[in-house]
Amino acid sequence: MARSYGGDAAFRTPSEAIGTGLRLLDASSIEVYNAGMPSTAESPRRASRSTPDYTDRAYWQGSIKMSLSKFFVLRVLHRQPMHGYEVVQAVAKTTRGCCSPTEGTIYPMLADFESDGCLRSHLETVQGRERKVYALTERGRDAFRTAVAAWLEATDCILASKAAAAPRRSEQDGCC
Repeated sequence: MARSYGGDAAFRTPSEAIGTGLRLLDASSIEVYNAGMPSTAESPRRASRSTPDYTDRAYWQGSIKMSLSKFFVLRVLHRQPMHGYEVVQAVAKTTRGCCSPTEGTIYPMLADFESDGCLRSHLETVQGRERKVYALTERGRDAFRTAVAAWLEATDCILASKAAAAPRRSEQDGCC
């Protein structure tokens, strides 16, 4: 018998729900949770989110750039310590503009890396202005090496998929 473990999906066992992003709830939790919720008929209709156009190259480029930003931040800091704006410039230069994160995305990323122990920072005064300079820690170097291995594995899979994405020749072209 299928049971609901949260959300609209039904699973036979809790292990089937793993990796779905759903919280596992036992039946009593569901009853308590549902007791305070309006019925579907009473619920206001959710505003629909626009679905991206998966055939649009810009969608895929944006997704790739967002994912690669963290990788290239580690990459440029692997060479030398830098302050935030230098990181932005170095990533743009290293990727020849392919990945150009803004200062608004770099600083939260640097803070996340620092709180995880991948970076350490110190303040430097340059021409009367204080700048926070970031440097990779050994944990950050390990994270970079792990990221390189993961991206190389993904790249291998992408390259292997290239043949599958190529248009197939018809028999009329002389190929079977």
